[in-house]
This record gives sequence, C-alpha cells and structure tokens, in this order.
Amino acid sequence: MQKHALIVHPDAATRILLERWVRSVGYRAQSVRRGSDALQFARQARIDLVVLDRLAPDSECSDVILGLMTDPKSARIPIAFANADDGELPILASSRALH
Repeated sequence: MQKHALIVHPDAATRILLERWVRSVGYRAQSVRRGSDALQFARQARIDLVVLDRLAPDSECSDVILGLMTDPKSARIPIAFANADDGELPILASSRALH
C-alpha cells in the first residue's frame, strides 16, 4: 500500500516542488495552503507524513503540530520541516523516521 504525504505550504510553486519530491521517494502527495486545511484533511484521510514549511510563522506551525499531536487519529504521524527556495530540492528535518 502506497504511503500518503500531506504538504502544507502557502506558496503554490513550492507545493508543486515538494509534491514532486515526496512522489520521487514513493509517497502519494496531497497539498494544502493553510495549516487549518491540513488539520481538517488529516482528520478525514489516512496520512503517513506531514511536511510543513519551516519558515512559516511560528503560530502556523505550532497550531498544526499541536492539532496533530492532540488528536489520537493523527498523533503518530511523522512531521517533517521543509524549505525549498528557487527550484532547489527541499531541505527536510524530522525527529521521526520517514520510512
């Protein structure tokens, strides 16, 4: 069964770049613009990885992380932080295994 990644980033071009990247490592990609959309999506679908914009305002990242971690359905989803600039590959960091 293919794993599903949810990408949360305000910039459409960066979302596309991150979608391509997660697909290249074997995930099916879905993306949303806002953190509130991510929380709603995570409640309704099976997600195996969430990729957040590491440069988003602190409250945006904090709200998503807190929302995911306090919901038993999404509490164990690994969260990666990414930043992709000027067409470069994303930089990922996570405290949990991605595979």
